[in-house]
Amino acid sequence: MRRRGGIGIFGFIIIMSILDAFFESGGMLIFGLIVPVVFTGLFIYGIAKFLSYVFGEGQTNRRSSNVYTNRSTSYVKNARNAQIDKVLAEYFENNVSLVLFDDVSISTQNGVYTTVDNLYVNYKEEKICQLKEFKSYYPGAYEKIINSLAQLTKKSVKQNEKKKKKDKEEKKEEVKETKKDSFSDADKYIDQINSLNRDLINEEVTNGLYQTCDLLKQIDIVDREDGTVDPKLNKLYEYYLPILTGILEDYKRLSASPIKGDEFKKCETQLVKTIKLINEALKTIYNSMHESDYMNLNANINTLQSLLKQDGFGSTPFKEDK
Repeated sequence: MRRRGGIGIFGFIIIMSILDAFFESGGMLIFGLIVPVVFTGLFIYGIAKFLSYVFGEGQTNRRSSNVYTNRSTSYVKNARNAQIDKVLAEYFENNVSLVLFDDVSISTQNGVYTTVDNLYVNYKEEKICQLKEFKSYYPGAYEKIINSLAQLTKKSVKQNEKKKKKDKEEKKEEVKETKKDSFSDADKYIDQINSLNRDLINEEVTNGLYQTCDLLKQIDIVDREDGTVDPKLNKLYEYYLPILTGILEDYKRLSASPIKGDEFKKCETQLVKTIKLINEALKTIYNSMHESDYMNLNANINTLQSLLKQDGFGSTPFKEDK
């Protein structure tokens, strides 16, 4: 097979002959004029290649920038559509359609929301097509609809945030109000018990009720300082004390009778036991309200004892009194 791509030996001989004839005929002058022109052309060609490279890179960078911008725009649109989907999903749980403009609304196909593009565009309550089809036919109008939905979404999100904030504030007010009620209950029952106790004669009953009122005052003081609602106190004010005051009212009425039989004495004995029992319950409630304080106190005592033992003060230098 014959190899191609070179001028060959005969071509080389011909070129050398032409050059030899050229120099012999005084072509040196012409050659001297041609060489600068050739170098100038090569220089211009190099500059052109350099500019082409630079501007070519610029176009590449612009294309890369356009790709990045498109990706950023796509990300923003996806985030916007996700927020729209979240709000519309909640809206279409209880609604059939949503009016956007005059005679223009959107609705689901079968009452089930999937995505915004699957919604139907309605004109005068007549379905035209799905939003994804509407987008291909009328991209400008599609963007107006999406922008309108985005505005509604922002408005809905702000309203939800305000509602949550309002609910949180109302909840705080309810806790405060509940707390105030517990304070007023304590004062109310103390006044009622003291009022009933003034006309009673049995010392065991009266002394027991004095202790009851004193314990209620102490519990009320701790309750105010604590600042939280204790379920045990709600039960105390809602059940225990109302029953006790009812019993005391009946006892006061019966004790005013000039004739008192064995049944009265039995009831009186049971009343004394009941007052002692409720006072023990009040002590338990009071101590339970100081559980954390007792735990902290014991922890601090144990810590101090451990430090003293570590420093060599494990045994006291004082002798016990005999």
